[in-house]
Amino acid sequence: MRLLYVTCLETGEKYGYVASTPYDALKKHIYTMNLSHQDNAAEIKITGSVLHLYTIHSGKTYAIRNQ
Repeated sequence: MRLLYVTCLETGEKYGYVASTPYDALKKHIYTMNLSHQDNAAEIKITGSVLHLYTIHSGKTYAIRNQ
């Protein structure tokens, strides 16, 4: 387990999560964001270069490096 950061691309805000993988951190982020505003369309996607994972939640894009 390690501290991984999910970044909002529009605002630059960073959200830290203790997780084993970037995928798990982004999953925790979606769960946390759904506590305040449910967005059933939010799903984890991967960029074409496979370097980043991202999700769009309530109109904002959140990403993490896929290390």
